[in-house]
Amino acid sequence: MENLGSILAKLDTFKANRDSDLPQDEELDSPVSCDICHDKGWLTPKLPTGHPDFGTIKSCECRQNIKQEEMTNRLLSYSNLGSLARYTFETLNVDNAKEDLFRQAFISCSNYSELPSGWMMINGPHGSGKTHLSAAIANRCISTGKPAFFIYVPDLMDHLRSSYTNNLDFEYDDLFDQVKNAPILILDGIPGNNTSNWASEKLNQILNHRSNGRLPTVLTTSENPISLDPFIKSRIFDESLCDLVETGSQPGIDEEDPSLGAIPKNLSLMNFETFNPKGRRGNSNLEPILESARKYSQTPDGWLTFYSNNSGVGKTHLAIAIANYRLSIGDEVFFAVVEELMDRLRSGYSPDNSINSSAMFDRVKDSNLLILDDLGNEHDTDWAQKTIYHLLVYRHNHRLPTVITTRTDFSSEADRSAQASRIQDPNIGQILSINAPDYRLGRTSNK
Repeated sequence: MENLGSILAKLDTFKANRDSDLPQDEELDSPVSCDICHDKGWLTPKLPTGHPDFGTIKSCECRQNIKQEEMTNRLLSYSNLGSLARYTFETLNVDNAKEDLFRQAFISCSNYSELPSGWMMINGPHGSGKTHLSAAIANRCISTGKPAFFIYVPDLMDHLRSSYTNNLDFEYDDLFDQVKNAPILILDGIPGNNTSNWASEKLNQILNHRSNGRLPTVLTTSENPISLDPFIKSRIFDESLCDLVETGSQPGIDEEDPSLGAIPKNLSLMNFETFNPKGRRGNSNLEPILESARKYSQTPDGWLTFYSNNSGVGKTHLAIAIANYRLSIGDEVFFAVVEELMDRLRSGYSPDNSINSSAMFDRVKDSNLLILDDLGNEHDTDWAQKTIYHLLVYRHNHRLPTVITTRTDFSSEADRSAQASRIQDPNIGQILSINAPDYRLGRTSNK
């Protein structure tokens, strides 16, 4: 048996070898950042023998701070706030707010963030602080340990739609359930009625689930709440569920864009007196069509459509002549080139645009006399066709005076187009087909 001296000698040798393996220039005594536990992360309380906690190990305060920071980082990652993490109540200068409405909204949102319960709808024009307030609610919740999920509604719809066909790093069901069951959900940018059926259905499914469970939910919209989807509107105006706050008063359409609906300056001189019914070379059927346009201008009733597959035959001139006569006797007229109207309505859904699309659409569909120039030449998108469909159905149902110019032969689309069916309805109006060459091509040069 090996004696004790030999064993101790080997131990000393092992220790010496271990010591020699350490880098000579390494500093063993690194600075201590916590004076309580000396960076151990735990400590044993100094207590008398017999105390229930004698000999127990407790987490140090520094470890608690680290856990809180980790928790906050995890909540921020979950929240989807991204760059909006800087939007807080503290960074809002309420003293410089232009309207008392915003100050009241600030107080309501701040109170809600302390104890989120039920729904809150933040309504106001673009640029009035809705997104800042909703993000501030999310950030306040996160700072107090409450998970909140923030998402812009059009982005949510895009993500859900893409997950059907693309190989994304999330599944449709995962995202849908995350939004539907989020402890606190913030949906920024609730759209008006001009959304696809699929998007409306998905949004209503989410909101129905959350209203049934009375889950804390914050919504923002620049639309007039009255013009929202009937399902969403019924929840917003349920006082037992939702608190409605406003960040500012909505500007009128005329304040936003005074040119909207007005006849362009270069067309304003078009009237019946300046119209040449002989056309170019006198080869046309314009004289009876001019007489029909004059009669309609006297007592507009129903619809009048000017059709020709050629340009420059006088369709727009006759429509403007009707409009100018009605304006001269004090009537209200709304003129729009259809493609430009669709662009304006669509731009209203941009977060950076001050246009209220719902209010604009209401003004178009309810106008005393509507002139739709070049119908059928607009971009053929689902959104545009749905918007035009709603416009024509409304005016058809209410028999509102409408003048249309078009190069589209709607008679060939009667079996498949709801628009064509209404335009051709003999009970509400007539189509005047113009047979004439392009008048512009017959102009002589001054050279």
